[in-house]
Amino acid sequence: MKSGRTIVAAALVAFLGASSSAQKTRSFQNIDLVDVDVVVTDGDGRPVTGLTKEDFDIREDGKPVTLQTFVARTATDAAADETGRSVVILLDDVTMPRESVNAIKAIATYLAMQARSTDDLSVLRFREPDDEPFGDLEHALARISQYQGALVRYAPAGSPEDVLKLVSSVSRKLESTGRRRKILVCIGSPRICSVTQLNRFSGGTFYDDWVEAVGAAARANLSVYSLLAAPPRVLGESIVDVTGGTIFRNASDFRPILDRIWQDAGHHYLLGYWPPASSKELHSISVKVARKGVHVLARRLRGN
Repeated sequence: MKSGRTIVAAALVAFLGASSSAQKTRSFQNIDLVDVDVVVTDGDGRPVTGLTKEDFDIREDGKPVTLQTFVARTATDAAADETGRSVVILLDDVTMPRESVNAIKAIATYLAMQARSTDDLSVLRFREPDDEPFGDLEHALARISQYQGALVRYAPAGSPEDVLKLVSSVSRKLESTGRRRKILVCIGSPRICSVTQLNRFSGGTFYDDWVEAVGAAARANLSVYSLLAAPPRVLGESIVDVTGGTIFRNASDFRPILDRIWQDAGHHYLLGYWPPASSKELHSISVKVARKGVHVLARRLRGN
């Protein structure tokens, strides 16, 4: 016959084992509210206003989710801390030749000069590790003026993994700045500004860096936009696609494109939902709007 002490000990072991198993299961589940910024424009690229939560159909991993929060935001709202626009300009100084410097400076300067007093604006240069995604117009213009392009063409720095680590770093630093939408605008070549997803068995740290970058960007409400000097190679979804950004290619007049970036930063819908329990590392997101002729821009992936 088992003693009472033995029975109690066995029950304690069973309880601890069950608790440990439950904790391991819960560790895969994201219990935080998922925020998704959605930009809706008409056929002429103008923001579509007046939508309600009933106009949106959002699904995660193919399953419909129920919206818990819904906010329509514009850059002219009174709550400046939450609705002010946030843009980080990333200058490619790894691959862009010296002869492109003046054009890139002109594009970056025009983009920076559209910032308002309530906006967050900063400039990063890829090979300057001391650059931070914080600052003001004065610091932004100073960094643009110091931009020199690639001193050594195709320097070792600038691998896909390096780009993804930079996206993760910027996202983590901006996560604490509130629920406002953030846009990282990369000006340069596809190698730096349009990293494409590789197979998870491709070797190296790429897949882990990809998962981390996608997850960090989603938590920070950050989207990557790219102004490319050359067409990207179409090999699959890029970090721009999955974070809800847009790729703009070489144009004779970049001003409408740059104005559009600030418009997207300030006019959007913020949708929030509780995610279904899942052990997956990455989750697909799809957003549809019950309006004809509109263009919907939203992130396609998030981390767990």
